[in-house]
Amino acid sequence: MSADGEISVISRSAPFLAAFRNRLDVGDYAPDFDALTPLGHRIRLFDDAMAGRPILLVFIGDLDCPHVARTFSDLARAERRIEQAGAHLVLVTSHTDGPRQRALSREQGLHAPILGDCNGALFARYGLVRGQDLEGEIAARSFLITAHGQIHSITDHPRIPLEETMDALSDLTSGPAADSGAGWIPGHAPILIIPKAFDPDDCETLIEHFNTSDGFRVAKPGPGEAGDYKFPVSDYNRQDRIDHVIKDQALLARLDKRINERVLPQIAKAFAFQVTRRETLHIARYAGPRQGIEIGHRDNTSPATQYRRFALSVALNDDYEGGGLVFREFSNRGYRGEPGTAFVFSSSLLHEIEETTAGVRYNLISHFFNDAAAQQPRR
Repeated sequence: MSADGEISVISRSAPFLAAFRNRLDVGDYAPDFDALTPLGHRIRLFDDAMAGRPILLVFIGDLDCPHVARTFSDLARAERRIEQAGAHLVLVTSHTDGPRQRALSREQGLHAPILGDCNGALFARYGLVRGQDLEGEIAARSFLITAHGQIHSITDHPRIPLEETMDALSDLTSGPAADSGAGWIPGHAPILIIPKAFDPDDCETLIEHFNTSDGFRVAKPGPGEAGDYKFPVSDYNRQDRIDHVIKDQALLARLDKRINERVLPQIAKAFAFQVTRRETLHIARYAGPRQGIEIGHRDNTSPATQYRRFALSVALNDDYEGGGLVFREFSNRGYRGEPGTAFVFSSSLLHEIEETTAGVRYNLISHFFNDAAAQQPRR
């Protein structure tokens, strides 16, 4: 109750949402949400910065309740092990006092985000009633979510020891299933692999073209400027990639012949999609330490790129180490191919290029779409 004896909005709203609770079970896909931390940072559960790794999502009651405080301390002590297992820890609490949350986090040495659910909406989304389901011997309810977004297990603490959850997380990230693609790990991303889409001579010509052409720029040229050019790609402060944009008409005609004859028919067969347009063709060069932040990305998330439907990545050489094409929502396997192998995948898939640890990696990249996508209103 509030100081004047009236029932607060928070107390009224949580039971009211009981009728709107989701009924979640193991195997269901975890609902996405976004919320603010006590410092005002917005956290989206399946944002690119969170995606591609398992998530231990824990709903916890009032942090000042003794049995809740003990479980909170257990989670704080386990945080480092959770991180070492390659997972994220996220807490949602019915305690909405931001300064108090920050103070308790400092006391326990907890760095994971804590989200205060002021009206019980997040609790309801995960089948709980804020302030009612986490009482007595249940101090917290955790949902172990796979990198693919499925609920692997649901655990009540301390009724079930935290160690059991840690064992399940270990099996998910480092056990036999994580290596074999069995069980909870899809193992193979939904990508199209086309061997010999380009001939060896095509690959050698493109690498030579990159290394013998000038035109380095710090930024992309303006509209109407002609000629090939190079520019650094510094997404997430990476420092290992330079792209060469091909404008040479004779070379483009040669490449389009390969794409039209060997790639587009396979896209139509595999994905029932007729490509009518492509973006510019880039030769991407990866060399040296990646540095920056290692994070996957999707190719169609901004208003300027939402028309993209498929990405193209063609291996031009294989005399390097590292540099795998990884889709961490499906597995940690890095895809590589002989020179001339084309990889085609949906622009909405989370992906990244691993650091090239030795040698230099070259590949040809572009994006495909059609007339309908190009005319789609931009958000």
